[in-house]
Amino acid sequence: MKNEYDSDFDLLREAEELLGLTFDKKDLNAFKLFYEEVTTFNNSVNLTTITEKKDFAVKHIADSLTAAKYIPIGASVCDIGPGGGFPSIPLKIMRSDLSFRLFEASAKKTTFINSAASLLGLESFNCLHMRAEDAGRGKFRESFDVAVARAVAPLNTLLEYALPLVKPGGIFIAYKAHAQEELSVSERAAVLLGAGIPQAVDLILPFTDVKRTLLIYKKINNTPVIYPRGGNKERSSPI
Repeated sequence: MKNEYDSDFDLLREAEELLGLTFDKKDLNAFKLFYEEVTTFNNSVNLTTITEKKDFAVKHIADSLTAAKYIPIGASVCDIGPGGGFPSIPLKIMRSDLSFRLFEASAKKTTFINSAASLLGLESFNCLHMRAEDAGRGKFRESFDVAVARAVAPLNTLLEYALPLVKPGGIFIAYKAHAQEELSVSERAAVLLGAGIPQAVDLILPFTDVKRTLLIYKKINNTPVIYPRGGNKERSSPI
């Protein structure tokens, strides 16, 4: 990377073709402000190990935005386990047409995300201190057009968290680094939970040799009422 990128996030402009997005100065300033908030709070909240600015721009911002062009216009989106606000805050900055509800198990991270969203002026964006499995058994069940999850859990566990939250006809997008290793053991879970075979989008993050795969599941049928099972069964005894 060139030295001219050291002061801001202009390097993202070289990823526009890959991401299907166009960055203006307002977007880049928003990413810079978000970066500053993350790094300021990181010591007390432990949001990320990626704190060098260029790595943050590529491995957090650009990575989060790889799904942007696959989300329908005006969709309602839920984010499962967003941690430091990824992928939803970068997606919202670039896709103001989307509305977001985030489910985060950590109270401190929930507080940080809502504070950062307020600072950035993000509307129709709210993070709840709630586990996804609880949300999927309550009033949020099958209420979203899209679910997203990045670096949260193994795929078969993720499917049980996410698909109960998605309307039939909606989609679930899983960000994965080693998708092929997880796909074969997750086929049964996808079918049981109402999805079909996913579309796999393979890509390499800009300026790196880091491979990523987006797994895009179309929800075909309603999820049986017994899922998600709760009680941590999604992790301890995945489908």
